[in-house]
Amino acid sequence: MAGFQVPSSVLIVGSGVFGLSTAWTLTQRPEYAATKITVVDDASACGGEFPPLDAASVDSSRIIRADYADPDYAALAAVAQAAWRRQGDDDLGGQGRYSESGLLLAADHPATATKAGKLTGMDYTKGSWRNVARIAREAGHPPDRVRTLESAEALREHLGTPGRPGDWGYLNTLSGWADAGEGMRWQYRRVKATGRVDFVDARVTELVTEGKRVVGTKLASGDILRADLVFVAAGAWTGALIDLRGRVEATGHVLGYIDITQAELDTLSRQPVVLNLTSGLFVIPPRDRVLKVARHSFGYLNPVTVPSALPLSPAAPRIPIVASLPVTARSGGPGRLPAEADADLRRAFGDLVPLRGLEGRPWRETRLCWYADTRDGNWLVDYHPGWEGLFVATGDSGHGYKFLPVLGDKVVDCIEGRGGALGSKWTWKQVPEGDRVGRETNGRFQGLITEDGSRGGSPGMILEEELGKKEVAKL
Repeated sequence: MAGFQVPSSVLIVGSGVFGLSTAWTLTQRPEYAATKITVVDDASACGGEFPPLDAASVDSSRIIRADYADPDYAALAAVAQAAWRRQGDDDLGGQGRYSESGLLLAADHPATATKAGKLTGMDYTKGSWRNVARIAREAGHPPDRVRTLESAEALREHLGTPGRPGDWGYLNTLSGWADAGEGMRWQYRRVKATGRVDFVDARVTELVTEGKRVVGTKLASGDILRADLVFVAAGAWTGALIDLRGRVEATGHVLGYIDITQAELDTLSRQPVVLNLTSGLFVIPPRDRVLKVARHSFGYLNPVTVPSALPLSPAAPRIPIVASLPVTARSGGPGRLPAEADADLRRAFGDLVPLRGLEGRPWRETRLCWYADTRDGNWLVDYHPGWEGLFVATGDSGHGYKFLPVLGDKVVDCIEGRGGALGSKWTWKQVPEGDRVGRETNGRFQGLITEDGSRGGSPGMILEEELGKKEVAKL
């Protein structure tokens, strides 16, 4: 902490997993006992709840796993899982907030040769298996807690499905899923109960600067909130406040829910989470008579004009830019899926679920979950290099929620300049000179592509274009 001065006040923009977990850690560290902590988020547009209901971290379920091809994330997730497994009423994993159902992770053999150094879903799956098998072994678990399923036939037999769940995979019985909405509400109540954090329900329209320093935020009302340190953790909305083109980009990922019978629930609740990293399709076991299917993919882009994002430095003008941003129910979201997504999610019922007849069932609800994506899947948790007084925590790339119990500690360590190996992964992203990612070229928006091997589907799809298509080619 050499040279670090504890801020007199911290303004946290965003009450998602980064914002709330950081607020909690600040209340627990004695050196921040005199620090004024404020969290601002636009909750009124989503029923007045913190965090807002359209936040990526608020949903019926999220996968909780240490199953990463990257050993640093695997190790950190294993630590987080220890907290999830605590089942007391007041613990994060208690009252049904965590279920250790197991995770079946699979992939398809690549259809074509891949470029050197580019990971495929199969590469990721096998790397993940090696990491979690080692973690389980070192923790003293029996070898059969993580076991391979080395053919399509073995995968089909284990799942009881006649479809095509993958060509190779493994079952990790030490992973599971969480009720994400309840977990976030648990964290909010815990932060609120400290009495140390002021929550402000308001929409932030821009960051306020004086000279080389960010000094606060301007609200839609025209009011200004000021702080010694401005901490922006606005998830996929961060690009509306800060120019992150080529570094972090909002991408929309499809979810669908169908009603099921009690008999179907009895069968499906005994299944593991199933995720195919080539297609990105996954199914999480239901607790109630509603089944969720989703796709962890390259996602949809929604390029819009952003009027007043903070430029890269005080020397650059604050001018309108085009960036991909979320469109949700609060902003008149589409309320339906593009045709290709509808067909793809229905394919998951045939490939990953041991019950027939679900493919044609009407949707109870559909949703787009908005990630803040980076090119390599590593987060951005660092001071902004062009401005003083501004710290940014975003770019979770769809895999931040499971770290809820430990994330705040790691983020505050980065604030204090002692982030270690993870902090090195999360530093400010460099963009090659002349790079056009995140920009329009000849009227066409060129999106950022996450190439860590964990994504399926087709990159670069524009949401508005896909919604305009009436039919979809057979998948």
